[in-house]
Amino acid sequence: MAQHQLANMGLAEQGEILGLLDVNVTIEGPVPLRRGGTRCTVQEWYRSARLDVPAADLSDEQWELVRHLLPKGYRDRVRRSVDAIFAKARRGLSWPHLREEYGSTSTASKYFTEWATEGTWAKLNAVLTTAERVPLPVLDLTPPMRIEGRVDPRVILIPGERSRTEWSRSVRSR
Repeated sequence: MAQHQLANMGLAEQGEILGLLDVNVTIEGPVPLRRGGTRCTVQEWYRSARLDVPAADLSDEQWELVRHLLPKGYRDRVRRSVDAIFAKARRGLSWPHLREEYGSTSTASKYFTEWATEGTWAKLNAVLTTAERVPLPVLDLTPPMRIEGRVDPRVILIPGERSRTEWSRSVRSR
């Protein structure tokens, strides 16, 4: 019953089940925080649009499909910015963590804000209908911890089943 209904039990029943557990949890580090404490605007855009994120940087064929929607940039800065935006959503990283791989992330951030506001980002995603997509990552914001303890076997028994102790007693008494 505790496996499926602990949250629905009364406090006395919960106390009885929890009394059968001898568990120690040791927090070993700080709780990870998002830089600045704000949500990622790129991931929020994908959540609100109910879209998964392209699974990889743009292929040459995909770039040819979307380049007419975007401004001409210095060298390949616009394309790198698009790839950085996808990577940010796909990996859940902050802009500074993407700088080494994609170059100036301030440019990518500026472009994203502009394109999302004017609808260009929605058009770009609509054109990429055949792109393989992945769901947004679920960020783990739990601190590093160590869990140790023991569980009384009565917690894991299913009502009506014999425990190993009961079974071994019945075998010995025969």
